[in-house]
Amino acid sequence: MKKMKRSLFLFTLFALVILHSCSKNDLTDDGYNRVVIVYFAANNNLSSYAESNIESLSEGYLPEEDSDDILLVYSHTEKNLPVLLRMYKDQSGTVVQDVVSNYEEQNSTTPEVLESVLDKVKAIFPAKEYGLILWSHGTGWLPEDYYENSNQYGVQFPDPYAHMVKSFGYEDGVEMDIKDLCNAIPYHLSFVIFDCCLMGGIEVAYEIKDKCDYIVASPAEILATGFPYDRIIEPLFAKKADLEEVCERYYDFYNSQSGVYRSATIALYNTSKLDALAAVCRKIFAANREQIATLQTNLIQGYFRLNKHWFYDLEDFVAQFASVADLDELSNSLSQVVTAKFYTPIFLDLTISNSSGISTYVPSNGSTYLDNYYKSYKWNTATQMIK
Repeated sequence: MKKMKRSLFLFTLFALVILHSCSKNDLTDDGYNRVVIVYFAANNNLSSYAESNIESLSEGYLPEEDSDDILLVYSHTEKNLPVLLRMYKDQSGTVVQDVVSNYEEQNSTTPEVLESVLDKVKAIFPAKEYGLILWSHGTGWLPEDYYENSNQYGVQFPDPYAHMVKSFGYEDGVEMDIKDLCNAIPYHLSFVIFDCCLMGGIEVAYEIKDKCDYIVASPAEILATGFPYDRIIEPLFAKKADLEEVCERYYDFYNSQSGVYRSATIALYNTSKLDALAAVCRKIFAANREQIATLQTNLIQGYFRLNKHWFYDLEDFVAQFASVADLDELSNSLSQVVTAKFYTPIFLDLTISNSSGISTYVPSNGSTYLDNYYKSYKWNTATQMIK
């Protein structure tokens, strides 16, 4: 009887060892460790660049097949229906693209589609944390269709670099408003990385601050070649995602180029410090309301080219009218929000000499239409820049 009990014990122990040694993708109570989703909304004129970026993903670091870290790619390009892929390397080091879900034709720049994709990701890959990279066109906080069709608003200069920049979301005339983007994110994210133009603005950061811990974005444009995906995925799967390293690798990639391709601005924002910054700005704006309304903007660092004058440096803007004490308080608060920033001295034909790493709208060089639209943003509600 003792021998039988001992045999039963050894069998049970052996079975437990076998079960425990199965693929790490057999979920623990906590699910997977970290899931990163790269969302390519590229059913537009940037389609070929998206295809190049997906190919670049295959050339860099990828989690292994049995890893608790998961890399997912939602790809929607001009020639292909949308698909959700899991990318990893198998035991031989071969890159594998497993199809998680196929989709019928849909507009990937609508909040409904983004939300449904993210919901599916969480249902299939429950995890301790999630990160999201958004890839497409981007126009910051501006109203839908305003930037691309600004000729009707008096901007009439052709852009000689139009073919080089990603000028979030544009498909069949549809763009995603930042408020809609915020509402489309169905659960909390560790980080959001914007691989699209002009998203490094205080309005964008404050609007989505409750949906993520950190944001990586450019206050200016991003070249159509986008992030160097063969270089940035590895730090995203460090023990703690190293977003400053992502910024630095992005900057190094473009800073090593020559001519107009040596063009990059990128920054990292800590969203937990944004409320404190808003409180500082509210006090400063209340004391200087008349100056803000009549401010001359020609001396403020801008992040725009041509006459698309809706993106100025936040600190440089406040420096035009704030007291020394108030500006010191602002700078201290900003340094806790913008925890890393990198920029080349020239972006295409734009000189960047005085950057705090985050942009803002300046109402004295805007319009009544934009002012009224701006009032609906959480940043303006918190700071009362425009009353």
